[in-house]
Amino acid sequence: MKKHGVLALVLAGVMLLLCGCGGMTTDDAMDYVQSALDCGYKAEVKKYAEITETTEKEAKKEYETNLDTIMKEAGFDDTGVSDELKADYRSMFEKMLKSANYKVKKAKETEDDEFTVTVEVCPFTAFSNVSDEIDQWVTDTYSNVESIPSDEELNEAIMRKMYEIMSAKLADPTYGDKMEKEVHVKVNKDGAYYIPNDDLMAVDDALFPQNQL
Repeated sequence: MKKHGVLALVLAGVMLLLCGCGGMTTDDAMDYVQSALDCGYKAEVKKYAEITETTEKEAKKEYETNLDTIMKEAGFDDTGVSDELKADYRSMFEKMLKSANYKVKKAKETEDDEFTVTVEVCPFTAFSNVSDEIDQWVTDTYSNVESIPSDEELNEAIMRKMYEIMSAKLADPTYGDKMEKEVHVKVNKDGAYYIPNDDLMAVDDALFPQNQL
């Protein structure tokens, strides 16, 4: 599954909305980062909307739009699978995002009213063996068949089986060793606070390593 530039899109979309203004404390900075992550991964938009002075409807719409983008970037427009299976995968991707394991730990003020926030993350590893399991299933299922299915039928069957395997693993996800990432809360030239996109993507890459998807 293609991942780079896919899951990060959720937080990149959130990044466009982060524009809280005014003085900020370390607690505010922690809340700011927490709300951005919760909005991007958990679809918990209430706190985020309050902090950024946007509406919950707008925040939720951004989240849903990014889920659509995830599906497109993952190549589902070109897979030829049924609409029902696409909907199943979309729901699974949403559950996967909500399984993101992170905790905002602390914040310190740096310079010019900017902050460094420490986020503890645990890498998602539940899908690490999916490829091997699919390969084995294909071998076991089709190595001795008398009638070879069409490409469309084979693709649908493989994608359905992969969905079943991934969904089962997602019901009880596994994680790697925890690590810490720094997220910076900066001030732009207009005095508005923002989180650099590179920081959000670094957290995303740590939460969902490309070699685990």
